[in-house]
Amino acid sequence: MKNMRINKVFYKDQLIHDYSVIIDVRTPSEFKEDHIPKSINYPVLSNKQRHEIGISYKENSFLAKKNGAELISSNISKIIKKIKFDKKDKVLIYCWRGGLRSLSLYLVLKQIGYDVYLLDGGYKSFRKRVVEYLEKEAPKFKFNQIMGITGVGKTLFLKELSKKKQVIDFEGLANHKGSILGDIPNKAQPSQKFYETCIYQKLNDFNNKKDIWVEAESIKVGKLSIPSKIWKIMPLGKNVKLNATIDERTKYILKDYKYFTQNPDLMKKALEVLKRIIPKDDFINIEKSLKNQNYYDLVSNLIIFHYDKAYKKTRAENSTNIISTIDLKKITKKEIQKAIYSNKYF
Repeated sequence: MKNMRINKVFYKDQLIHDYSVIIDVRTPSEFKEDHIPKSINYPVLSNKQRHEIGISYKENSFLAKKNGAELISSNISKIIKKIKFDKKDKVLIYCWRGGLRSLSLYLVLKQIGYDVYLLDGGYKSFRKRVVEYLEKEAPKFKFNQIMGITGVGKTLFLKELSKKKQVIDFEGLANHKGSILGDIPNKAQPSQKFYETCIYQKLNDFNNKKDIWVEAESIKVGKLSIPSKIWKIMPLGKNVKLNATIDERTKYILKDYKYFTQNPDLMKKALEVLKRIIPKDDFINIEKSLKNQNYYDLVSNLIIFHYDKAYKKTRAENSTNIISTIDLKKITKKEIQKAIYSNKYF
């Protein structure tokens, strides 16, 4: 034990592909806020335990360390019972900054005979690289945009386009549909840090010599923000605009937001935000449609009196660099596939 060599590694891009198992030993709340992709959470201290140890450390550091060691030892025994990987697996362990929490589990697993490695600098070294990458490396990519008014099927278009091109779905990563009614029931948005981690990892897995297609977005996606260095350069590439009739857009929105029609109270709550934006007479018609559960009229009125007016003020609508316009007769997977494979820019 005295002469045991500690296998420390420094964080680098693509590191996650070098290990079959990555263990984050931080608390569940730390893990939830952000973590290295593919990692599993085996906390050596619970949220409550870490909080209590932190408080007692200020009063008596020796006693706090003793109590902490007791708790960590107990929790490690539980972790060992959970382990499903075997001796052949290459295992990376990390905590907040590569300190005692990760070292504790590392030493036990090393003694057992597992092939374990310790991330030098822990999560902090990973986070530092994410921030640096999004600031300096991400802007070197070329981004192209799919543009179009609300309900024209941009997300579906990107999904189909991803089968042959590099695509980042900023809304999908944010668990949000991007509009004022974009909150998805029972699906919380991630933290800003984890959102940035997901974008970083996507870019890491892409070929930087090939273009990336994205949806023309506001910088805000719900409560989250697209990294500013990326958002600023998005309009500089190719811009392809989608068009569809109000009827098609209404039908598509009804299908895409069906959880609102299944829960009128949820829709009513979401519409409260628009009371301050839509003229009173127009909003009365929208409320009447909701009361009568006439969702087709409700959505078409939202398109006319809110979405289309709001879109005219966006950066996308005022873009002058549109290289192609696609008129979708129907907003369906089949129609979109046809449009993609017949357009020279894809």
